[in-house]
Amino acid sequence: MAVSLTQMLAPTANQEAARQAARSLGNLLHQTPTYTAFLGLVEAVNVDPTVQQLAGQMRTHQAALQMGREPDQHAAALARVEAEVEALPVVQEYRQAEAAARRLFQVVDALISQEAGVAFAANAQRSGCGCDG
Repeated sequence: MAVSLTQMLAPTANQEAARQAARSLGNLLHQTPTYTAFLGLVEAVNVDPTVQQLAGQMRTHQAALQMGREPDQHAAALARVEAEVEALPVVQEYRQAEAAARRLFQVVDALISQEAGVAFAANAQRSGCGCDG
């Protein structure tokens, strides 16, 4: 029996249960110190004036490299600015929080995968064939 596109897109009890479980998981993640620290540092990096100024310099050098203008000079300048950004205390704190959040997500993925009986995160990504829309 063929299934119509409308039937495929219509919410089912299983889809609603999955949405509710995802909302619950999201709420639980928001309650963890690891995730809240990560979100706080994302915001801190995004509003830091030094980060913003250096990001502008990076975009300038990247654009010059894309245009093929003085590639050696712009590549060296870009590497220097990237190193400056990475040396900033707020960025170093962000990187630590990012790594901790990644470990948390890996634990959550392992638990979901164990319950589902399939590698969850690996199967939640697009395949490289371009056939999955």
